[in-house]
Amino acid sequence: MNNVIIKNATLVTPTEVLEGASVSIKNGKIDQIFTGSVELEGESIIDIDDAFLMAGIIDIHTDALDAEIIPRPGADIPINVAFRELERKMSGCGFTTVYHSLHLGYRNAEYHSRSKYSRNEVFETVYNATQGSTLLNNKIHLRFELTGVHAYNDCIEFMRNGYISMLSVMDHTPGQGQFTRSHFIELMIKNGKTREQAEQEYEEKNNRTAVKGEELEFMIKTATDLGIPVASHDDDTTEKVDYMKSVGVNICEFPINLETAKHATNLGMYVVGGASNILRGGSLSGNVNMKDAVLSGFVDSLCSDYYPPSILHSIFKLHHEGNMLLPDAVNLATLNPAKAAGISAVTGSIETGKNADLIVVKLIDGIPMVTHTIVNGHLAAQASSSINYNQSEQN
Repeated sequence: MNNVIIKNATLVTPTEVLEGASVSIKNGKIDQIFTGSVELEGESIIDIDDAFLMAGIIDIHTDALDAEIIPRPGADIPINVAFRELERKMSGCGFTTVYHSLHLGYRNAEYHSRSKYSRNEVFETVYNATQGSTLLNNKIHLRFELTGVHAYNDCIEFMRNGYISMLSVMDHTPGQGQFTRSHFIELMIKNGKTREQAEQEYEEKNNRTAVKGEELEFMIKTATDLGIPVASHDDDTTEKVDYMKSVGVNICEFPINLETAKHATNLGMYVVGGASNILRGGSLSGNVNMKDAVLSGFVDSLCSDYYPPSILHSIFKLHHEGNMLLPDAVNLATLNPAKAAGISAVTGSIETGKNADLIVVKLIDGIPMVTHTIVNGHLAAQASSSINYNQSEQN
């Protein structure tokens, strides 16, 4: 479809909501935006009957692909099949650009997955799949575990080979980040270990070697020299935020408390929170409530983390329950993550000249549901027959 008209839209721009609006799409780009009664012609006309027309969701951190490849320990699904099936699911959730966050160097995750696939095989296969014919704009977000010293050279090589569109540096060592010492000990005891065993495991994990200092700074510099945005992960102190900012990190991902989120915001960093936290009503680990952080102005972007549908529902929850203006809520999942990822010049908002990455959303019993997902001007998903979609010659 080279010439598409979407009409009768409640259109959400970055700053306002336009009733009775229409958008023309030509050659995959947003060509013009109209309001009021106008006569429009196109190869295809979609009458969305006052439903919301929004920019497509941009998810810069989702763990969904690893979970799709290995849905339970030892149950390996062919990587290409998992990739294609996940695209279908995510297009139905309103995603138009997805940064698949694949872990590297994370021995605990590899052990628990019991996968037959090496991490190199996963990265190479997924990257090759993203370069083919796809439903969505797919990119790779490499989550590097700092204790994964064995995978350091692979990380550098993946970046230099052009596989990686975003890098985050993670440290799941207990005693900082998500898990305080007491939280870790309690969790181990809950999982069947004695206190002595739990304390011994805590000490062992804290004595592991890790990528730090010059090696870490070289990794981050390699990324930034290649134009790859870099995120920190689970920052729990302002000192950690300061260090990450000083070595070139510009995204603070999943801040543990309001203090670090506020500090990162004041430093001019992009601050990313999990939408699942908002949808559920709080953190699984007792950390900051993301709804509070967003409404306080200290989180500017949302990602899905472990539950892809959460982003759209969180947008409308913030709007309806938090009295957040709808354009501001939508920006959390569209324009702001596009800015963080460095792609806002081409996508992330409904503006002329940008890629036609759009979604149609209807409220059904108060729940937002995606009826159409359009990527680069092409219909990637359609889930409703109640909206008229006619060829122009049939009108």
